[in-house]
Amino acid sequence: MSLFNDLGRKVEELKQEVGNASDDEATHQCSECEALLYADHDECPECGSTSVVALTE
Repeated sequence: MSLFNDLGRKVEELKQEVGNASDDEATHQCSECEALLYADHDECPECGSTSVVALTE
């Protein structure tokens, strides 16, 4: 069982790392639902709001 626990833990760590890396690549964000977007949109694909703003660093 320990092998499966270790494997599950490593998979979860990888998923978190991938999620964090993809969040860093976002270029826009919805002001209403705070969804991160990776391209400019006229409206948010998550909630339909037109409050999409560019992220600046």
